[in-house]
Amino acid sequence: MISTRLSVIDEIFLRTHRGYGIPIALQGVWRTAETVSRAELDRVHDELAVGELGRRVGRPRIPGARLRWDISSQSLPLHYAADAVEDVIGWADAQADVPLDPQFGPGWRLTAAPVAHGGTVVSLVCSHALADARGLIDAAAHSFSGNSAPIPALRPGSDAKDAISMILTVLGRSIVATAKLWVSKKARAELRAFATADSAGISPHEARDMHAVILDISAAEWDSAAARAGGSANSLFVSIVAATMSELGSPAVTIDIPFRTGTGDANSIGMATVAVRGDDSPAAIRIACKAAFAVPVGAPAGYPPEIVQLLPHRLAAKLTSTPGRGEVLCSNIGDIPSGVTALGPYRSAGLATRAIHPNLSSASSTIRMSTYISRMDGNYTLSLVCTDDTLAGSSAELTSAVQRALATRNLAAKPW
Repeated sequence: MISTRLSVIDEIFLRTHRGYGIPIALQGVWRTAETVSRAELDRVHDELAVGELGRRVGRPRIPGARLRWDISSQSLPLHYAADAVEDVIGWADAQADVPLDPQFGPGWRLTAAPVAHGGTVVSLVCSHALADARGLIDAAAHSFSGNSAPIPALRPGSDAKDAISMILTVLGRSIVATAKLWVSKKARAELRAFATADSAGISPHEARDMHAVILDISAAEWDSAAARAGGSANSLFVSIVAATMSELGSPAVTIDIPFRTGTGDANSIGMATVAVRGDDSPAAIRIACKAAFAVPVGAPAGYPPEIVQLLPHRLAAKLTSTPGRGEVLCSNIGDIPSGVTALGPYRSAGLATRAIHPNLSSASSTIRMSTYISRMDGNYTLSLVCTDDTLAGSSAELTSAVQRALATRNLAAKPW
């Protein structure tokens, strides 16, 4: 069950809609070999409106209380394009270029279009504040299969009690952390590093354009390549991304790797950061990732992360610009549940999961490229989204770089 109050991570993603960083919309892109009926999409749209995405951010009445979730069936209308699309990825890139707002307006959107060479492409996007990748997939699975149930009444409880609890928690843990600074050199060094760090030495860039590629790779070949290299499917993923960055001129990179925490928040994720090189083996990366997961990113020196929820947006954003510290994001979505492999009677011919960035407008970010992998029907689908023109100036350049990186592991991919 999703928490009725926003977490620290939820609020980070909410602030991106207020101009503090790049807005992030999660997206699922489905392709079918058949033409999906308007009636079926209308049904899915109606079920999404009353399902897990049918909520918005509400403001508490008492200062110090956390933002809460309220039920909301408000939604943008289903848009089913009349004209067939040639460029599926280009069409998908544009589907979040609307005012997605998890607080004041609809936070999600369902669209579809016929494909020129046959079939239909369907996009579901939602603000990252509303859900993490697994939450979006679960919402889609319930609506696609017709098993959506109305979201239960959200009871966030007394704002006064939440404010008192927040203040006591932050004050108590801050006093303990401050006292620790007097006796712990490690704590002082950690706080000093946090205060002086510029996102691990990474300079923010202005995101002007988004370049994207989606590729399918045989799961059997991928897993065999990982085993031969002494790694796992996930460490092979990280190594391919690092090799892609090397092909684009960045041989050494810091990579953020999200992982599930199971907290019940809208974004039940933690973040680990690992430094890798393009020529690192999957076996070496597997060891480095294991060490990184043991020390995930968090508030420094024992101070409570909830402290930022008591601060104004501008100051909170300065302290928590992103959930991680890297310049690249590698997110392994995992196996796609069976509920998403068919939209009603229409079988999926391909599915990609990723995040895209609506209305970039020169937003500043330290993340230069975001990458995602998921597995369905015998294929891994690899999605890369670059927002730094100095790294990749076009989708064609990005496609060429990742294909060369795959070739170093004797892997071939079929671009969408």
